[in-house]
Amino acid sequence: MCGLVGYAGNKNAESVLIVGLISLEYRGYDSAGIAVIDNGEIEIRKEKGKIKALERILKEKPVYGTVGIGHTRWATHGEPNQINAHPHTDFRNSIALVHNGIIENFQTLKNELLSKNHIFHSNTDTEVLPHLLSEFLRSGKAKTIKEAMLQLFKTIEGKWAISLIFESEPDKVYFAQDGAPMLIGKGHGEYFLGSDLAALIRYTNKICYINRKEWGYFTKDSFALFNFEGEEIQPNFTSQQVKWEDVDKIGYSHYMLKEIYEQPEIFKKIIQTRIKDDYSLDFSGFEIPKEQLSRVNRIIIQAAGTSLYAGMIGKLYLEHLPKTTTDTEMSSEFRYRNPVVEGDTTVIAISQSGETADTLAGIHEAKAKFLKVISFVNNVNSTIARESDAFIDTMAGIEIGVASTKAFTAQLAHLFLFSIFVSTLKWTLSDEEKKVLIDEFKLLPQKMEAILKKAPIIEDWAKNFVNTKDFVFLGRKYNHPVALEGALKLKEISYIHASGYAGGEFKHGPIALITNEVPVVCIANQSDIYSKMLSNIQEIKARRGIVITIVTEGDTEARALSDYCFEIPECHELLSPILTVIPLQLLAYHIAVVRGCTPDQPRNLAKSVTVE
Repeated sequence: MCGLVGYAGNKNAESVLIVGLISLEYRGYDSAGIAVIDNGEIEIRKEKGKIKALERILKEKPVYGTVGIGHTRWATHGEPNQINAHPHTDFRNSIALVHNGIIENFQTLKNELLSKNHIFHSNTDTEVLPHLLSEFLRSGKAKTIKEAMLQLFKTIEGKWAISLIFESEPDKVYFAQDGAPMLIGKGHGEYFLGSDLAALIRYTNKICYINRKEWGYFTKDSFALFNFEGEEIQPNFTSQQVKWEDVDKIGYSHYMLKEIYEQPEIFKKIIQTRIKDDYSLDFSGFEIPKEQLSRVNRIIIQAAGTSLYAGMIGKLYLEHLPKTTTDTEMSSEFRYRNPVVEGDTTVIAISQSGETADTLAGIHEAKAKFLKVISFVNNVNSTIARESDAFIDTMAGIEIGVASTKAFTAQLAHLFLFSIFVSTLKWTLSDEEKKVLIDEFKLLPQKMEAILKKAPIIEDWAKNFVNTKDFVFLGRKYNHPVALEGALKLKEISYIHASGYAGGEFKHGPIALITNEVPVVCIANQSDIYSKMLSNIQEIKARRGIVITIVTEGDTEARALSDYCFEIPECHELLSPILTVIPLQLLAYHIAVVRGCTPDQPRNLAKSVTVE
């Protein structure tokens, strides 16, 4: 959840750390802080709130030095305030440390340290870490920093990543991870540390991904990497094909808006990469043999949040096209409920970041039952990608906005193409049927562009919902999950209560919510259940509800019943979720803006949920 940065080089560490933290602010923005070695001493500046608050403090009290660490926080233990902000230090201020994750046994460790007269100032789990290191060194349990670090790894429990500096070694930045993402960038006479690529690509494309149970340190000229047994490891720096422009807003008001508008280009790239001239599908790097995949009789899709809704649509694709029994599971429930599975069951994990804690735990649960795991991820260097038997890159590019948009449609694209791929292995789809579906898929970019050109219609609607307290979203079949996703987007970034339902369930309770103050968004594109959606709309009108419809171009019946109506281009029903969701993304975004909310940084949320 939180974002970590570190630097050793010849530049002013303060400026490098701040730029890195700004790039990682989507990982948490409850508070921020830095620690820099300034004239041989550790100087700390930290403040509650977003990074701008920290920048104001630094203007008043700057720090000077070329070695330092930084942190932007998503609070787990202790409320967001200046005291609980990172970095945290030991009682002598000789060690400063920043932390992402949770130390599960921190209270037991804290009680032990309190009995040894350690004084704590915060309510965080993090503060025990520098105190433990200091205690190991003071008591003689460790004679060197290396020994103290190895002792720390044996003592603490949880999933975490840390970076730290020692006053006694002012040229070094130390780091370690056991379950939370971390990477190191190599420059010319300098090294950088970050929780993900966004913090580093302004400075370098030479990246070393730190694996679980690895630690080390760097100076401006050297880099050392070890495992938790203390054995040295040869680092692997690779070139990353990501540019700074990929994480810049390039003129858009918010990252979320930029990412909504990037979707047509992403689909063009997916089409170019995945679909060959002979209509075959290319999933390069996919390591599960085709013969084995053709024998899979059951698939379990486990994911969280927006990725779960993509998985619900993926379930329908896999059942309709390759005729494979498919279930969807919330990762947070799947990991604990000891599911009944058979040897021919395959688990699909879906995650934008590739670091989602519950989804990763679901993978471990599947592997413990000797099941094959295929992950759909937007980060091929992520933990989930590494720990799966095979992965598919969803190719959305770096997504900064906390509320996922382009990653969702990219996931749908790959679930659709993967379903066709499996269909060819199982001979459940004729060549002609396959060709028709792929030709329809190839038309999506221009249809997405047509929708985006009409975005001002939705922007104009938004001002009418500034004071709205409740929304309802309805959809059926392929668009039921889209209704759930539309409701999630709206409540995530505008803080309006919103609920999504299957249209057929509307009469079984949710209809009680309808009044003349409750807008109902009805996804009523042309499909074999269009008439059923019309019945839902009639029921809403009979109760004086406000009707907002998403319809197919040329629709007259739903339009006549609507207070607000948005047309999408005609498309195959299976592909309709990829188009119907875009107006809902725009609706959430523009309502959030007119309500004065910050779409990229909604309260209480972070982009990557790396803690349970």
